[in-house]
Amino acid sequence: FQARYRILKQDENTTIDPNQSITLHAMPANINDINSASSSSSGPPDANPVLTAYESYVRDTPLVTRYVLNAVVISYFMSFFVDPTFALANIPYFTLFRFQLYRVITSPLVCSSILNLFFAFMGFMNHGVKLEQSMGSALFGVLFFKLTIFTNLLFLVVSILLYGLTNNDGYLAGVSVGVWTVLLSIIATECAQAPPNSKRKLFFLEIPVLYYPLVLLALFSLFAGFKLAYCLGVAVGYLQGFGKLDRWKVKVETARKWESERGCLRGFYSRAGYISVSSASGPNAWAEGSGGGGNNESSSGGGGGPVAVRAPTDPGASSSTPSFPSSGGQSLGGGSKRGLLSRGSKSPKTKEERAALLERAAERRRQQRDEGDSAV
Repeated sequence: FQARYRILKQDENTTIDPNQSITLHAMPANINDINSASSSSSGPPDANPVLTAYESYVRDTPLVTRYVLNAVVISYFMSFFVDPTFALANIPYFTLFRFQLYRVITSPLVCSSILNLFFAFMGFMNHGVKLEQSMGSALFGVLFFKLTIFTNLLFLVVSILLYGLTNNDGYLAGVSVGVWTVLLSIIATECAQAPPNSKRKLFFLEIPVLYYPLVLLALFSLFAGFKLAYCLGVAVGYLQGFGKLDRWKVKVETARKWESERGCLRGFYSRAGYISVSSASGPNAWAEGSGGGGNNESSSGGGGGPVAVRAPTDPGASSSTPSFPSSGGQSLGGGSKRGLLSRGSKSPKTKEERAALLERAAERRRQQRDEGDSAV
């Protein structure tokens, strides 16, 4: 207890001033109460919400998608000090006449405004995550940079032709920049491979799937102005979807060699979020759950926490070939699920159905890992 008093010593006796107030506090009944009070006062501090959000982002976002978005964020913060567009964007004058060929690859990683950053995350977290889960990190990275290179090369050719025809220096100063240049290519690729009679919903309009990228491009041009790079990105996406670029396609067997112990991707294989070719979900990526990493196993074990990206498995455990979904998708605007990159009306409607679907998918992946381990 605590007591506040004054002691007056008179001769050999000790007395307490009756006018002095004494405050008494209840003493804990036993030693357990003392220990519990001590532990509650010296417990761990509350979790940092920023750190928790970042750990969830790393856990739930596949590797290539995360690297692309990290590069976009770094580019945005660099814009406070230097102009990343001037340094990294694909500008014909610098790319060709100054021989800065790296711009052909770095242009989609540039972001100089908060609005572009917001739409980059909204678009790429929606489409990039699912596509990487369906193809695997290696093939998705190849597709991303393949579409980037072809779009930028076509942009350079068209710009030089227009400059030669018009003698207008403005075409040499044109810019191909931003992740949406590649994202529109990915959307066009998926729509070109979808069933021809299917439709996608854009707000309240239902649009034939083949024309959906063109309508989306028209919407972008209406609000942001005409951009040649976006048009060429959609064109390259159609070429990829109709198989005109298959001669530069990387085979699944080649990707597995890259992921082997002596392959060039062995350093990335064990990193958080890497999805091997054998553990890719294929079209099931659009059916197994929802959200960033909805179709993967938790990295920390069971429980009801956030679902994380699948752990790597043996590259030789499966021979399935990743592919785009053949129908359905998430629409832009509106509550219908029959839009871009989803499974349409066959998607689970209730929490119980989604939980059962996730449990079956996890069981299949465990069986694949067991078969791979036994084969090794």
